[in-house]
Parts: sequence; structure tokens; C-alpha cells
Amino acid sequence: MQQGIFEKSITVTPDYCDAAAQLSPLAAFTIFQGIAAQHAELIGVGGAAMAKRGEFWLTVHTRVDFLQRAGLMDELTAATWPEPCDGKAIRCYRSYSLRRGDALLALGRTQWAVLGPEKKLMQFAQTGFPADFPFSDRTGITDHPTRFADDLPQAELVRGYTVRSTDIDFGRHMNNVAYVRVLLDCFSAAELASGRIASMEVHYAAPCLEGEELDVYCRREESGCRLAIKKADGKAAVLAAVKLR
Repeated sequence: MQQGIFEKSITVTPDYCDAAAQLSPLAAFTIFQGIAAQHAELIGVGGAAMAKRGEFWLTVHTRVDFLQRAGLMDELTAATWPEPCDGKAIRCYRSYSLRRGDALLALGRTQWAVLGPEKKLMQFAQTGFPADFPFSDRTGITDHPTRFADDLPQAELVRGYTVRSTDIDFGRHMNNVAYVRVLLDCFSAAELASGRIASMEVHYAAPCLEGEELDVYCRREESGCRLAIKKADGKAAVLAAVKLR
């Protein structure tokens, strides 16, 4: 592990593959979420340590760019690194990469925050993150997160979705990757396996609970599509965009 960077070897097993036996977009989100959790545990800010302090990690925004494809049983290296963050900031970033040898396959970036015991967002310096952490100067995605408008009308409702027990994580909310799976279900298996997805960006607006009835919206555009998951009252839970190559 380089200074401030955590790396892990990943084998592209069948559960990570799409219909073309290639690494699926959902798998990339899954791998990045998993490696971030492992790194957090190693540096003392994992889920259990945070829970003891009455704190909880929140992923506010995430984006993954898909540059090249990986195939079944390929050996990959996943890497993650927290980006430097001002002590007074309440939102910070973590970056990711996925490589096969020297070939860069995907980049990712999440914007995160910490919800404290009083149910308020905490400043970075108060979160228990190691004060002497050796932040890396490695760069990945540097664009600011897209600010999505909640403007998809009822005419673009494509289906309903009931939050399942298997969608729920240890925070007792719908897991971030579960939202991505629901959004990607707006595409056919052939579309997902085509390799045309160049980027997917997701903004998490509100948590969802087991049994909630959600509505999924999709607006097809020439360069991709706009997506949303909304609660029964019309409030956005997730806003997203997929760009096609």
C-alpha cells in the first residue's frame, strides 16, 4: 500500500459479470463500496468504530467512469484513497481506480459526510479520522459533482419498486449499491452488456426503508439518460444520470 492508498486484488468472478461475461457497471460500484469500507476499518473509522461514537457515514454523491472493459476471471487491482479535506468541511471526497496491469479500466469518486449523535453533519476534524493520515496526491475524477434538477415528470415514470429486505444494510436503510441496481434495471441486459455506458453519476437525496413503495423515472436522451427514484410523496430519494459512448 502506498502512502494513503489502499489496494486490493480482485478476480472478475461470474457474479461480477454481465451478459457478455464482462465486468458489469453494478459490479464496479460494488467493488468500490467494498474497498472503501475495508480501508475505513484499517484506519479506525469503519462502521463499528463510528457506531460506538454514535456516528454514521453518509454517501452523498458518487460517480464511476468506465474507460475499458474487464472480462471473466481477469485479475484486477482496485485502489482507493481519501482526498485531502479541510478540518471545517462537512463534505469530503474519496477516490477509486480499477486497473488490469497498467491499463486503467475505471475511475470513481464519492462525496461523503458524517452524521453525528445529534443527527447533524459533523466537521471533518471532529469525525475521528486520523489527524496524521498521509493523504495521497494521486488524482482521479476532479469534476465537481453534478447538481441534478428534480424535473422528471409523471409521464416519465417507468415502473414501481418495493424496497426489499435484501436491499437493507446495517444502517437499516436501502444500501447505496441497491439503488444503482434499481436504476440500471431501466436498461435491457443487451444494453448493459454492450459496453456503451461511459459514466454513471448518482446523487443520494433521502434514505429509504424496507417496504417503502418507490417510483422509478427514466428520460432517454441521445447521449444517455436521466433517472430518478422517488418516494410515494413525490420526494426524490435518488437522482442520477448515465452517459453513453
